[in-house]
Amino acid sequence: MNHHHGHEAVNLTGSLVADHEVILTALERLEARLGEMSGRGALDVETINKFLVFARSFIDRCHHGKEERCLFPCMERRGIPREGGPIGVMLYEHESGRRLVREIDELLKSYRMGDTPPEAVFAKCEEYIHLLRQHISKENSVLFPMGESVVVQDDVVEVNECYEVVEGREMGHEAHEELKKLAEEL
Repeated sequence: MNHHHGHEAVNLTGSLVADHEVILTALERLEARLGEMSGRGALDVETINKFLVFARSFIDRCHHGKEERCLFPCMERRGIPREGGPIGVMLYEHESGRRLVREIDELLKSYRMGDTPPEAVFAKCEEYIHLLRQHISKENSVLFPMGESVVVQDDVVEVNECYEVVEGREMGHEAHEELKKLAEEL
């Protein structure tokens, strides 16, 4: 029997799980950098800014965009409710992530002006790392399997095409690869 090992995801959430791996790697690297900065008692502003670029572009516009525009609507069409269900929780956490990114950005500006201690920035970054780790864990272990269990093959094709469109529109495929590289170089 010939198993097809194409590059393309042949299930509903494979593309998102692959994104999660990239994101978890970036979070690990950020955490390591923060540890070094904490040891020195000073921030490396450039590194944190690089991470914020990654967070806004890859995590939010691209990855959360794929979930919010492609996956979640498909799951809703298959009967998984948004309100009072897991999708609602995920959307709420996406909003929390966006808020934390804005707060990190503001604290960083304030730190550069000499108005905020580095600890405040570390703490906010840690909060973001923690939010995303538990968020990804919930999606991988609860939401995605739920999605896989309710969809039909046509959904899979349609949703994967939708992912491609979002990736292309939000960042272009070159930028997608660039951002993955950025995450590895933090």
